[in-house]
Amino acid sequence: LDVKNLKKYFDVGNKKILKAVDDVSLQIYKGETLGLVGESGCGKSTFGRTVIHLYEPTEGSVTFDGLKIDKNLDKKQRHELCRRMQMIFQDPYASLNPRRKILDIVAEGIDAHGLAANKKERNDKVLELLETVGLQAEHADRFPHEFSGGQRQRVGIARALAVDPDFIVCDEPISALDVSIQAQVINLLEQLQRERGLTYLFIAHDLSMVKHISDRIGVMYLGSLVELAESEELFENPMHPYTKALLSAIPIPDPDIEKNRQRIMLEGTLPNPIGLGDECKFCSRCPVCKDSCHKSQPKLVEVKPGHFVACSQVQ
Repeated sequence: LDVKNLKKYFDVGNKKILKAVDDVSLQIYKGETLGLVGESGCGKSTFGRTVIHLYEPTEGSVTFDGLKIDKNLDKKQRHELCRRMQMIFQDPYASLNPRRKILDIVAEGIDAHGLAANKKERNDKVLELLETVGLQAEHADRFPHEFSGGQRQRVGIARALAVDPDFIVCDEPISALDVSIQAQVINLLEQLQRERGLTYLFIAHDLSMVKHISDRIGVMYLGSLVELAESEELFENPMHPYTKALLSAIPIPDPDIEKNRQRIMLEGTLPNPIGLGDECKFCSRCPVCKDSCHKSQPKLVEVKPGHFVACSQVQ
């Protein structure tokens, strides 16, 4: 997946524009997991939805496996892209139709893309998928309200897998689940990736979980990508002041270290995301902000091989 200068703006009335995703460029390579982190409202989910065209981009381009996704695609190409690019949604309580049985929910993609020759083959595929995600055959005849949150999220994963996709956007798939269930779902996603050669965009808040599952990690702040690096590199050598503050918030399971370590507390206020100027978006909270930072928004620059940072004080 090759994303170039992607923008998604929303008109919020009174001639005001919310720049939810503002000029983001990155690549996701076949078979890898790219983690995307940042605080609530920074544009992670909007980015994921815009990449697979649930939202129409305001500007920029998305190229998937050499095919540019835009309005020039014919019906057949769009249909095939819908099959190859899927999404696991954040809320397992809201993303499943409460009026339909699990069998029909999971089979929806199979029906839409004509992936089963008859009803028996369709039902067999669904039962196999439910087994793959750790559910049982008798669950197919139940409704979503009869399941726990973790089970519903497994149904959501089965639904995404039903059309045999290549790329899946995982939009905080574990944030609504208990910690023990989170580990099960993460292990399931990793197992499926190994078996099926899947590529993930993994959006999350939990930094330790993102480190565990991701090959590379991108950090977003107010719609912009501020840092991008390999997982180990980002945790061992964070360069952007915002990334440093984020990582310092991760608790360490050792009371002696936890008691003595220095937390980076961000001061200042989060700016209004509507109508931001040309200055660096992090200026109002940045401990190393200089006068030059108020003049322009820094670009994402490769400061060492594979490590990109958008900060004029680091570059």
